[in-house]
Amino acid sequence: MHWGMVLTTLLLFVPSDRVCAQVVLNEVLPAPGTDWTNNGIFSSSEDEWIEIMNVGPTEVAVDGYFVGDASGGAQTPRFGLTGTLAPGEHLFITGEHASDWESANGFPSLGLSLNNAGDTVYLFQVAGAETTVVDSVSYGTELGENVSLGRVPDGTGAWTVSDALVEHGTGPQPTPGGANGGIAAPVILESSVTPAFPGPSDPIMVGAVAADSDGIAECALRLRTNGGPAQTLAMTRTEGADTWGTWEIGLPAQSAGTSLGVTVRVSDGSLITETNEVEVLVGLGVVTVALNELLADPPPDLAGDANGDGVRSTSDDEFVELLNHTESSVDLTGWSLHDASALRHAFDDGLVLAPGEFYVVFGGGAPAGIPSRFAVASTGGLSLNNTAEEVRLLGPDQLPRDTHPYGSEGNADESMIRVPDGTGAWTRPSQIGSPDPFSPGAPNANTTAITETSWARIKALYQR
Repeated sequence: MHWGMVLTTLLLFVPSDRVCAQVVLNEVLPAPGTDWTNNGIFSSSEDEWIEIMNVGPTEVAVDGYFVGDASGGAQTPRFGLTGTLAPGEHLFITGEHASDWESANGFPSLGLSLNNAGDTVYLFQVAGAETTVVDSVSYGTELGENVSLGRVPDGTGAWTVSDALVEHGTGPQPTPGGANGGIAAPVILESSVTPAFPGPSDPIMVGAVAADSDGIAECALRLRTNGGPAQTLAMTRTEGADTWGTWEIGLPAQSAGTSLGVTVRVSDGSLITETNEVEVLVGLGVVTVALNELLADPPPDLAGDANGDGVRSTSDDEFVELLNHTESSVDLTGWSLHDASALRHAFDDGLVLAPGEFYVVFGGGAPAGIPSRFAVASTGGLSLNNTAEEVRLLGPDQLPRDTHPYGSEGNADESMIRVPDGTGAWTRPSQIGSPDPFSPGAPNANTTAITETSWARIKALYQR
């Protein structure tokens, strides 16, 4: 994230086509840099958002209203509104909401598809055979990470840049679902545990970047050890200021097999924000064989036949892919795969992975055409939940070699992948421009040369 971003270009506004509209666009954030959906996972497509508001004195039915952008216009709805909005009510719409709506209504799952380099957001209304532009707003390249554009005061005021979540920002704070320019909850922009896979001799550092235009009054770590009661430990600001800064706390080395539940909590004195709890398992501290690709939600119809046996199955086509990303062979005798609740697969004695070798475990079926060695789950299935799950790879000592917890991103008709293979951050094929929803036994995103960073800049044109 580029926290020192400076806004140097002028806003480009297209006059709104609305005439005394009761339902209006109120705020837009096209370039997210943090987890605005609060699902525990950052996504450059799912975490972008817009806000709509009823500025009238009466409740209004919003069936027939939809939002679009310059690339799709009235021909490509991104999200359709339903129900009613009360007077003064805000409607917060994320890219995740839009993607779900598109999938449910027969459109390509593109999310809001807001272009980071400039776009126009439209609010349309369909009445009979007429489609009318109710409201619109345009922006240019000045809306960087976590910078929104909103009306101040709400609904009727001038469009104003809100950049308080950027280091040295001087404007107000983005307020999804709340009054623009008003009181805002603190935002945790980043949180981290270092090292991610601590060994028994490794001290552990928990860090957070947080911001609030009202100032952070307290940043604390809530820590649970081996599932016990939580204790609250104060974190220390090491950089920045109360309005935007970095907080840290060091923990002593823990014995192998210890499970730590880590939650970061920030308060501005009245409002509190917390991260989801992250489980840190103390193992050997060195990841040689990594979880590299997971498919919990095979796409519908034959397109979801991940194991290549000619049948699409919600259970058989689930898979977990491993990669030995080291320069030495690794013997998997005694290793096993688990989910959050049970053992799912025990690897065969004598199974050795060569350097750079992939290995895939499918839920079931009769896998065919897989470009690597593979197996079906020894317990009869992987039973991966589409949401709120954790996959664990344990060594022969039953200590973790790698883990991957995930949330709603597992429920997306595609796999979760590491880019680069074995060592990179977790993402999804659609988020880096790959046309393939999964690639068991092969390198991730091998069909595209687009990197995760460059893809974020052009996602409005090509994503998913």
